[in-house]
Parts: sequence; structure tokens; C-alpha cells
Amino acid sequence: MLWVINGLIYGFFMALYTLVNQRHKFNGYVLGVWRGFGIALIFVPFLLIVPLQTDWRNWSLLIVQGILIGVYDSHIFFASARYGAGVTSRLLVLSVLITTAIWWGLTPQLFVKLLYNESVFITLLLALFGFCVCYWYVMKSKITRDAFFYMIPAILALAGMSVATKEIAMMGQDVWDNILYYLVVSTFISGIYNCFLLLKQKQFNVALAMRMIFAKEVVATGIFIVGFSAALIAAKTMAMRLSPNPGYVVALLLTAPIFVYLLTRNSKASGGFTEKAGFAMLFFLILIMLLVNGNFNIVD
Repeated sequence: MLWVINGLIYGFFMALYTLVNQRHKFNGYVLGVWRGFGIALIFVPFLLIVPLQTDWRNWSLLIVQGILIGVYDSHIFFASARYGAGVTSRLLVLSVLITTAIWWGLTPQLFVKLLYNESVFITLLLALFGFCVCYWYVMKSKITRDAFFYMIPAILALAGMSVATKEIAMMGQDVWDNILYYLVVSTFISGIYNCFLLLKQKQFNVALAMRMIFAKEVVATGIFIVGFSAALIAAKTMAMRLSPNPGYVVALLLTAPIFVYLLTRNSKASGGFTEKAGFAMLFFLILIMLLVNGNFNIVD
């Protein structure tokens, strides 16, 4: 059950993550630079007290994860500013099914074992489908064609990140070493990605980019993002390590709109949350947790 607890913590901090730029509407690359370099700078001294990662495959995984984080961060920040946190988080539901399918494809032997357990497998699929349908109706925010196509890279990036996080969490015996390398290497790569795209914008040069990054209001928001993002990454990595399938953790992540609603219930930021659909979503989420944690031999 620890993966459930960490997954819900992940969902809570994700709520803060999607709300930040709905209010401020800063350049998404600027916030991505803060999140990437800020987290890496704080935790890089701790690399001196952990064993050196020598496997090139793990380094490759950390770098790929960093690029995926960069894609995801910038799209989430820009989408929250343009379309609102409600629309942005609502579209992320598609990542649940994509992540689950990718993981089943990477673990065919375990998937076949689950497939032969027909009753449990069908029940799990129904619970996942019911959760996704309810989640879609949780937010009454109108989905525009532009928002959908803009969010496709973020949806795919989240699916890839979730699978990569599962692999990073399992790349060594000490979970704290894995989390630390994630917090330093992957976030640093994401910072480079966002910095490159910021400078690539036609109207930007190094001097202008620096002024934007260190503007007083951006600094305050950047520090806030760095603070809760470190907790988000730790909770996510722990949940992915302990969960049999990263898709189940993504389902827990998508409790974020419920936390958004609770945190902003009396404001427009709640995004038109539908309480009945929210309770129905929680019902299916509880079913998924019971199936995965119960004595039903779900190993994938």
C-alpha cells in the first residue's frame, strides 16, 4: 500500500504544479529552467556521498528522462497559462492507458501471466476504463482542438516519463541513490532543454532571457516550484518502484483535479469541478487499488 500513499502525495503536488502558471502566465520555458536547474543545484552536493553510477545504460535512461521532463514541463506550464489548469489536467487522463499499454509491452511474460487470469484482467480493464470515463467528466472545462493537439507531446511524455521513472527506481538496490540521481541528472537535462528552447525563440537573446529568469516575481514562483517539485519527484519515484505497473501510479496522479478543487473551491481556479463524477472516479480508483493490492495475483 505504500505505493498508493506515495501516489496520492504525487497527485497532491501535481495539483500545485498545474495551478502555478494558470495564475501567473509566465513563459513556460522560464519556469522549466527554474525547475530543472533549481532542483539539480540543491541536490548535486549529495552526489558526493553516494556510489558513482557506472552503468552507461542507466546514464542513458537518466538523460532520456531529462528530455521527456523538459517536453512535459514546458507544455504543462504553457498549457496552464493558455487553456487553464482544468483543461490541461483533464487531457492527461489519456496517459493512464498509454502508460499501462507501454509497460505491458515491455513486460510480456508478466502480462501473459496476468492475461491468463481472465476474470481479474477483465475486471482490471473495466476499472481502468471506468476511472478514465469518470475523470473525463470530472472537469467541465471545454476541450478545444488547439488544446488537444498542443497537449499530445505532454501526454506522450508523461507516459514515457512514468515508464522511465519505474526503470530508474529499479536501477539499484538503494532507492535514495536512484532518487538523488533523478533529482540531479534528469532535472539538469530538463533545464538545458528548456534553456535551449527559450533562447531559440526569435525575440530572445541571452540578456533578455536572463532578465526574465531572474525577474522578481519569477524568482518567487521558481523557488516555490523547486520546493514542491523535489517532494513530487521523491513521491513519484517511490510509488513507481513499489507499484507493479506505472500506469496505476499515473491513475493516482490524476487525483490532482480533486486536490485543485479542494484547494480552490471558492474560486474560478477549481475549473468547474463536477462533484458527482469526482466521487465516481474515486470509486473506480478504490477498485483499482483493491485489485492491485489484494490477493488477486496482479504482478504487472
